[in-house]
Amino acid sequence: MTEFDTVPDSPDSPETLTAPVGIVGAGPVGLVAALRLAASGVRCALLEADPYLVKQGSKACLIQGDALEVLDKAGCAEPIAREGVRWHIGHTYVRGQEIRRSEFAVPIGFGPFVNISQYRIEQVLLARALADPLIDVRWSHRVTGLTQNADEVAVTAETPAGPRSLRFAYLVACDGVRSTLRELAGVEWTGYSHRDLFLITDVRAKLPVTKERHFHYDPPFNPGRQLVMHPQPDDIWRIDWQLAPDADIEAERRDGRLDRRIRDVIGDVPYEIDWLSTYRFHQRVVDRMIVGRVLFAGDAAHALPPYGSRGMNSGIQDADNLAWKLALVLAGTAAPDLLESYHAERHAAAEENLRITEATIRFMVPPSPARRWLRNVLLTLAVPLKAVRRHVNSGRMAEPYVYQDSPIVQSRERNPVLGTFAPDGMVRYRGKSVRLRTLFGAGFVLLRFLPDAGSGDRPDPGDAARLRTVPTAVPVAFLDVVPEDGALRRAYHAQDGDWFLIRPDGHVAGTGNGSAEEFAAAVAFAIRAVPGPDAPPSAPATSSSAPATPSAHQGAAS
Repeated sequence: MTEFDTVPDSPDSPETLTAPVGIVGAGPVGLVAALRLAASGVRCALLEADPYLVKQGSKACLIQGDALEVLDKAGCAEPIAREGVRWHIGHTYVRGQEIRRSEFAVPIGFGPFVNISQYRIEQVLLARALADPLIDVRWSHRVTGLTQNADEVAVTAETPAGPRSLRFAYLVACDGVRSTLRELAGVEWTGYSHRDLFLITDVRAKLPVTKERHFHYDPPFNPGRQLVMHPQPDDIWRIDWQLAPDADIEAERRDGRLDRRIRDVIGDVPYEIDWLSTYRFHQRVVDRMIVGRVLFAGDAAHALPPYGSRGMNSGIQDADNLAWKLALVLAGTAAPDLLESYHAERHAAAEENLRITEATIRFMVPPSPARRWLRNVLLTLAVPLKAVRRHVNSGRMAEPYVYQDSPIVQSRERNPVLGTFAPDGMVRYRGKSVRLRTLFGAGFVLLRFLPDAGSGDRPDPGDAARLRTVPTAVPVAFLDVVPEDGALRRAYHAQDGDWFLIRPDGHVAGTGNGSAEEFAAAVAFAIRAVPGPDAPPSAPATSSSAPATPSAHQGAAS
């Protein structure tokens, strides 16, 4: 563990803001929020209660490929992907017999999943944050007070030098499941905590097992319950046991039962315990992800069981979503009510994650004797009957949420790609073969697919010229590429002349076919003010009626 300078040399001035944005919590979500804000030129202060980054176990140990793309925008993905364990096959077993082998598509880029300890992810992100002059990392700042008004938000933080008062235009709460800010803001935290106990053990051992996900129902080494194994770098295996509610792991360590528990899984090979912890999982979500000038993200906003690895991955997407919106609001380019779309989009994502994980948990830990009996019958039938096996729920893996009902994304009736994380593929750009997503910058992008030079088709040069001269509410970079195969066009459902408006967080916000007015309206719709919970009811807006609000900004040619 590394200790850093914990307190600034001089106290904050009471007359000025500490920074435009304060972020509480220097975990993966807080660090990503800081890096994404800095990429848009926004200065922020990152407050962490601990005096240093603590190396402590695997924790959130799986990062999904699309979430890794978010880290790639900050230059942090390559070391994580290089060091981590990449995998694309998951195995499900019932009573020791494999009943399902799930093979996930391997996209170009980083692949579907990379396993690596949360601490290592934090290390890579922190190194980049400490090198960024727009990010002020403050250790040993434990937030104890919160006030806000129409113009700013203030927090009190306990530090080794005494209490400090810090003021921000906006505050992002990334302070975890036990969020102090959630309590200080009086945010409702609905859901439940489960009574069953789970054990995580990071075991360092060389095992004759494929470095993939292995999920066991009712195995001989944990009868009547579940166990899941995930490979980590350096020959570490993360093993999660479901335990009896009254299990005592410390007693097991003392009397040798923990050693027998581990030996039953890994056999007679040398091993050492790198870390272990017990937990009871939560299914909870805040009622509001934005309260005044405080935005909640990650575990401070939603708590999920680990099965499917949706916690950290959805938190990273929270951070990416709020960062570009905050940047536009602080620049005066968008109205403050654009931030209401953060709640609309990410609360819907949290609710979907809760629905998915709830189904998994109800199967894993049936809520009644009757349901347990039915579950056990299904498990028994799944061994001989292939048709039954697809009903065995071992956790649906994390994936980006599709903003299908977003107030700032055009209706998917226009095109099913709308609201999705922009599909990726290899394209020709300026004579080189490159991956499409690597060409997206920090702002909005207007994407067009050009015909292959050998096809004989020629795009109308007037279309591009007209669009480039359209005044738009925010700068838009123009990106013309030639897909290397037809799969990318099909993924976008692209027709000749179509363009696609890609948001700074990589989601597809709008589409059209050459009309300058349609283009300007799509941009304006993507950053429009969204009515808050106290606004009077009105007819829902549509992108076709959204006004184009020209500003001094014009579309910027790429």
